[in-house]
Amino acid sequence: MKRMEPMTEQQSQKMIAAAFTRSKRDGVLLALASRHASRASELAGLRVSDLNLKDSSIFITRRKGSVSKPEALLSGEVEMLRNYLNDRTDGLLFPSEKGGRLSTVQVYRIFRRYAELAGVPDVSRSPHAFRHTLGQNLADKGMDVSMLQVVMGHKNIESTMRYFTHKQSVVDAEKARLLS
Repeated sequence: MKRMEPMTEQQSQKMIAAAFTRSKRDGVLLALASRHASRASELAGLRVSDLNLKDSSIFITRRKGSVSKPEALLSGEVEMLRNYLNDRTDGLLFPSEKGGRLSTVQVYRIFRRYAELAGVPDVSRSPHAFRHTLGQNLADKGMDVSMLQVVMGHKNIESTMRYFTHKQSVVDAEKARLLS
């Protein structure tokens, strides 16, 4: 079995755009997943009450021993969420089409549907790919691994280290910077 690979930023943006053209719920779900390192089970359990739009924050109850904490909503997310909620004030953030809680399997299906539409390679067609993509993109942009640990919600920095590898071009540029 091939190891899951992170997507490029362009692939994830294309996937999110494809979702928004078909379903506001799916677009918001994927947009939040891509920017908050959320697992499928964490997304499925989000409630409207986990949002604080006045303070521009979201509380994500992390799984797998990760650290649960409020996180700042990023640029454009408050407006996106207000538009999506349309005055709803309680209940599930992402209800299923039948009105109940989305299952983790349903989140996987949503993710795979839009990954296929966006031409994302099969090795990146898992909701967990957004976690790896975010971690890798932040590492490539120079985020310190201890800060990345906080973003990913890991208790152990070893977990964070598994999420990314430095691209050779980034290593070469940093080496040149330090030795010049």
